[in-house]
Amino acid sequence: MSRTVNRVILVGNAGSDPDVRETAAGTPVAHLSLATNRVFRKNGETQRRTDWHRLTFWRRQAETVGEFVHKGSRLYVEGHLEYGSFERDGIAIPTVDVVVEDLVMLDPRPDADGLEAGNADLPT
Repeated sequence: MSRTVNRVILVGNAGSDPDVRETAAGTPVAHLSLATNRVFRKNGETQRRTDWHRLTFWRRQAETVGEFVHKGSRLYVEGHLEYGSFERDGIAIPTVDVVVEDLVMLDPRPDADGLEAGNADLPT
């Protein structure tokens, strides 16, 4: 029996606030763009490239993302690729989504006063 794997791990920054909606059946779904950066050498010069990934979150995770993730938030996500397409002007446009199964928010958590825990400059 052969084994196959469809697994994606990304660490990057949210490129926008999440778009949270509900399906016709009432299931929460959120979409978000995630930017990852890579550095490589081409013709002896250092090049930088930003790759954009469309993330899809379902159910409670979609609600959590809608509440706590904002443009610029640093995220670690694991999931799988899902391919699809839509039609525009009679032409099929291919799409690739990362359906997120695991999410870790990497930004420091704010404390009760809204300041980042451990990084606050408090008056003495």
